Amino acid sequence: MESQTEGICPICNQRATLKCNGCKQQFYCKKEHQRQDWPRHRSNCQAWEIRESCELGRYLVASRDLNPGDVILSESPLVWGPALHSDQRVCVGCGKQCNSSDTRCTKCLWPACDTDCSGLTDKNRHGLECSFLVKARIIPRCDVLLVIRMLILWRKKLKYWYSIEKLQSHQDSRGQGTNAYEETMNIYQHIERLLPDNPSSKDIVHKICGLIDVNALETIPPEGCVAIYETACLLEHSCLANTRHSFKIDDKGRPRITVIAVCSIQKWDHLSTMYTHALWSTRARRAHLLETKYFSCHCKRCADPTELGTHLGTLKCPHDNDFILPKDPLNFDSQWGCISCPGTLTASEVMQFVGKLEEDVDEIMYQANKNKLVDLLSRLTTLLHPGHQLCTSVSHSLIQLLPPSDPKKPELCKRIIETTKTLDPYGARLALYTAVALRELSACPGENREGLLSEAISLLQFEPENSPGEKLRTLMESEL
Repeated sequence: MESQTEGICPICNQRATLKCNGCKQQFYCKKEHQRQDWPRHRSNCQAWEIRESCELGRYLVASRDLNPGDVILSESPLVWGPALHSDQRVCVGCGKQCNSSDTRCTKCLWPACDTDCSGLTDKNRHGLECSFLVKARIIPRCDVLLVIRMLILWRKKLKYWYSIEKLQSHQDSRGQGTNAYEETMNIYQHIERLLPDNPSSKDIVHKICGLIDVNALETIPPEGCVAIYETACLLEHSCLANTRHSFKIDDKGRPRITVIAVCSIQKWDHLSTMYTHALWSTRARRAHLLETKYFSCHCKRCADPTELGTHLGTLKCPHDNDFILPKDPLNFDSQWGCISCPGTLTASEVMQFVGKLEEDVDEIMYQANKNKLVDLLSRLTTLLHPGHQLCTSVSHSLIQLLPPSDPKKPELCKRIIETTKTLDPYGARLALYTAVALRELSACPGENREGLLSEAISLLQFEPENSPGEKLRTLMESEL
């Protein structure tokens, strides 16, 4: 159905053609009337609504029908900074990676990209924490900066803290004996002098680390940082998500997130994103979610032993050359069985077998040698389904080394593209991965070069500025 091009201004009841950029449903005759109507229109314009359940906690649903490309929400972070487990030097002023180890803030001596960085002198950015860091006199370590920023919000009882503490931290699952607890204690020991000497100090650091691990989103730009958002963090996980998101630095130097619909979404449908890598097999994805987000996914893809026909985790039976699949993919301890013969494997045996192959793949992939990759892929495909995640990973590296005349190249490219389009039909998670395969296929004899390059360029239209994806898109545009 064609979208409406005009309507009636609610302020003056006159014919109007200026459309609200948010909902694209309300019309105005001029911007002044749009501003006047905003207090009334705000609640109707919002594309999302917060719901709550015992199983999901707080989550988002669409408050109206959405079309592909509709902006669902856009917001600046409550707090942001270097990732907890990052070993990169990041500027305390703007979050950019620091190339020089000598450049520092002249007051607190923490890393900076430049002594003239605008973020260093801005009292609403680094200014507040700078005096705090000067008094603390702790050794600068970028991976604890975000914890310190959240501690400042907590100690000063700033309004952002009240929004942050509403989010889930899963402290009960991060107690003594867990890796998360050990990591928290390492952070606590580094920043101990910033805290009052009482038992609640460890508790608040424990809570803050949980809030970061469970809710923080990786940002690009700036690279190497994460951020916590009041609303975007409520997007639930799905292995077939219906949104994409991107980041842009706002006028206060913060990574502002914009969440966009990638498909048609009906009113009251859940709004989702993906918390794991789309090319991990079901067991790897569910194990990661359980370890870091404290829940198990039960989506359509996870429940399908073949992973929507891609066979990303399927093994090959040595007896009849048929395939071995988990009997119950939603059970970590499920037996695996051949679809033709009665042979079975335990979940532990599968983990050990695949784990050994992963070590071999990591070792050879690091060398980036064409002949070794050819031999490795040949060996893998005798043991695994050709669509297995390890075969896919090796194939993706190999296609970039094979000449266009090699008959194996188009076959490998097409298999990769088929897999990525099945697992990421809207190009929200694997755009760059797919674009590389499309470009390599376009160089092969007999293929539709212009069509494949155009498709790859279209996939990369949302890539961040100066990112590898944007650079590849620019290269392909010049090739066209």
